[in-house]
Amino acid sequence: MADLEHVMLTKAVPLTVITGYLGAGKTTLINRMLRQASAPFAVIVNDLGALPVDAALISAEAASTLTLTNGCACCQLQSDLSEQLTQLRQAGFGAVVLEASGVAKATNLVSITSQADGYQLAKIITLVDATAVPRLMEDRYLTGVVVEQIKAGDSVYQTKAGPEITPSLLALRADARFLSSEGQLPVDIDPYHLIERSASAKTVAVTPQFQHRVVYPKTSLQPESLKVFIDRSPAVQRVKGWLVVESGTYLIQATRDRFVAQPAVVNHGAGLQFIWQGTKALDFSSITQE
Repeated sequence: MADLEHVMLTKAVPLTVITGYLGAGKTTLINRMLRQASAPFAVIVNDLGALPVDAALISAEAASTLTLTNGCACCQLQSDLSEQLTQLRQAGFGAVVLEASGVAKATNLVSITSQADGYQLAKIITLVDATAVPRLMEDRYLTGVVVEQIKAGDSVYQTKAGPEITPSLLALRADARFLSSEGQLPVDIDPYHLIERSASAKTVAVTPQFQHRVVYPKTSLQPESLKVFIDRSPAVQRVKGWLVVESGTYLIQATRDRFVAQPAVVNHGAGLQFIWQGTKALDFSSITQE
């Protein structure tokens, strides 16, 4: 309950990423999460290939299941993932779980989901098939993907074997735990539970050096006020796009040293692309419609 109250206060939707190599049990885990959920949550399934097999196996108990197919969310499907996250946020879901493809590059997923507008990356859960990991660790073509997934996890769980952690996994993550196929799921797997991510930050960059976001200013905002906002936000390095206000539309081109608001002949629609330096989020509430 405390975690849910925290989410409601911040208004950021917790986003959980479940990763793990092919066949590790990700879909099975999601079905267990749905059966035990204390509140509804949405599921995005990244099926690698045009046939959405995993999505078809997700329990009908899911309030909403969306599918990314024929590509991997960590590379080819970034724009599709962003669109679906926006759609789910508008639908009012309190939490979202993304089942990554089995070959997803974990560091890319961390970077992408950390920047999702309106979301907070709650955690990365990595599943490891104990019966397969010794073989995978000996395959020079697959070791890199598996090791990265394991190191990126905030929580790492061994599946498909007894409670004794396999030495191959233990050598990479001494904090790996066994996930029983029965009974109540651990608290940290709950989609509303937020994990302090500093522990995994030492093995993977959570956020890039530069961040970006498209914002939609309120129609009462004038170019002069926008310039004041930029001047007072030293992290902002670049702003470009269209400012649509009651008096007309302006093409905005701004850097730390220059601000140009040029009346636009063609209305391309509202939207300003902000690029800023650092890992901290910016507060746009004073200039946006939200």
